[in-house]
Amino acid sequence: MSEKEVILKLYHNVDMGVVGIESIEGLIDSEKFLNVIKKEKEEYKRLAKMLAKLCKKYDIQKIEISPVAKISSEVMVMMKTIKDSSVSHLAKMMIEGTNKGLIELELLQNHYEKDKEIKEMISNIIKLEQNNIEELKVFL
Repeated sequence: MSEKEVILKLYHNVDMGVVGIESIEGLIDSEKFLNVIKKEKEEYKRLAKMLAKLCKKYDIQKIEISPVAKISSEVMVMMKTIKDSSVSHLAKMMIEGTNKGLIELELLQNHYEKDKEIKEMISNIIKLEQNNIEELKVFL
């Protein structure tokens, strides 16, 4: 897998984190949960900025997630929260999404060996995702 492919996958991973959070923010009625989610969103945005710099370094032009993927995510959230928009359910949804991202990250970590900076970025995002899951578990 090339550096460009890996960086793009990493960028999409953190960008989907932001999209997921933005899809549920308006449904949250717990200030404590909202604060955790907002903190996670800021971390994803910070990582997205770092990855955007790597995109420039590797001359990756088109980095945004497709509008179809974003809309699909938002529609899925709407469908899953029609009957239950409790904090517990929202935390479960976020954990499920984070786990999907973690699987992709672990695959990247296990199969990418080239650039040390990119390997480090993969590890950092994995740690963030694992920490996010731990923070969300208390809301289940």
